[in-house]
Amino acid sequence: MKILFTDLDGTLLNDEKQIPEVNSAAVKQTLSKGNAVVICTGRSYFSAKKFVDRLGLDQKGCYAILYNGGMIYDCCSGDILCQNTMPMSYVKYIFEQAARFDLYCQTYEGDYVVTPKDRPEAAQYHWSSQMEVRVDPNLLEHLKEEPVKVLTSCLDDRKKHEAYRDFMLPWAKGKVSIFFSSEYYLEHVMEGVSKGAAIRWLCQYLHVPIEQTIGIGDAENDLTMLDAAGFAVCMKNGTQEAKDHADYITILDNNQGGVAEIIEKFM
Repeated sequence: MKILFTDLDGTLLNDEKQIPEVNSAAVKQTLSKGNAVVICTGRSYFSAKKFVDRLGLDQKGCYAILYNGGMIYDCCSGDILCQNTMPMSYVKYIFEQAARFDLYCQTYEGDYVVTPKDRPEAAQYHWSSQMEVRVDPNLLEHLKEEPVKVLTSCLDDRKKHEAYRDFMLPWAKGKVSIFFSSEYYLEHVMEGVSKGAAIRWLCQYLHVPIEQTIGIGDAENDLTMLDAAGFAVCMKNGTQEAKDHADYITILDNNQGGVAEIIEKFM
């Protein structure tokens, strides 16, 4: 058995946030041969579920790596196998500093995105994820459970977002990992949490040698996955940094079915 760990946005999904039919057919075919496909995404399970359902990954032996490795989920039983949450003191500090830099900031509670202030970034995230966004000015007082992830977003000023990241890195050392998952999204998860760490954990759990895995992605948050997988693939449309970590770069991009290309060639 081989396992394909695939990112969603910019990889399995096209620019319209849909699965190209060629990718869907290839995934179902490789599953029928006894291989496994694991979604490996920064999204929550609620946001990823429609793709899990369409691909038939809700059966026994199927899993999803969520929140960039912060949660590992059994798609059949609904059990959370592994989860790394963030202390409220860290969450509060991130929200406070994001506000200082005039950045949109959100976290997750159940099936909802929660944020203290409504901004255009909230509508953009809703379109991308199809998750309902709830605005609560007193969010930090009302959060009931430690979240797995905090995300900041900035649609119009990447340099401001990078300045925030650079400011935060000294504080974050040894506490929180901060990295971009797209042009607009900056992820905040616990130190040591990554797609790569989650892949290694799941392979040990399933007793599958890492050499029998393929990881495919396109962006900074996929680098640890590419480094961990037995065979690393970057999408044609991926960043140069991601391509530098890959053993193979697809001929087809995410709109043309680059994931199907990998399944057909290597699985």
